[in-house]
Amino acid sequence: MSVDTLDHGKSIRSATEEDFDRVLEIDRHSFSAPWIYNFFKSALNDIFLVLEKDREIAGYLIACVCHDLEKAVILRIAVHPDHRGKGIAKELIRRCLDVLTGRNIRIVELDVELIQREAIRLYEKFGFKIANIIVFPSDTLGEEETFYIMRLELPKLGETVSGKQ
Repeated sequence: MSVDTLDHGKSIRSATEEDFDRVLEIDRHSFSAPWIYNFFKSALNDIFLVLEKDREIAGYLIACVCHDLEKAVILRIAVHPDHRGKGIAKELIRRCLDVLTGRNIRIVELDVELIQREAIRLYEKFGFKIANIIVFPSDTLGEEETFYIMRLELPKLGETVSGKQ
């Protein structure tokens, strides 16, 4: 298991099943439709990173590489409410993009609800652009949900973002 040591008592590593109690807690705090245990268990086969701060999991990120092996999707990213606004999501995304670039993945996508303005701004700082808009029909309360599909093209191994080394 690879561990990246960061400053301020933080480290990023691959998740294990022993992390699930804390990950499930973070998920319940972060999403109106939390995942179940088995979803997280199957994610262990994908890119499943946790960031620890002072030996406590502060956030996690799950991404999968699609069948064509040139595209990845960030499926889930969440930070515990006690640790939000401290750069945890930023560090998780940066590490994920490094892993994907190292695997020569060319495109990364994610979806984000339109009302999540802070998350959208964070993704834009990494270079994600809106690729599509999805509107789900009205729910029982008469409100529709709008999501952006955001896309980022990664450089090839040995290239910088501008395409030159």
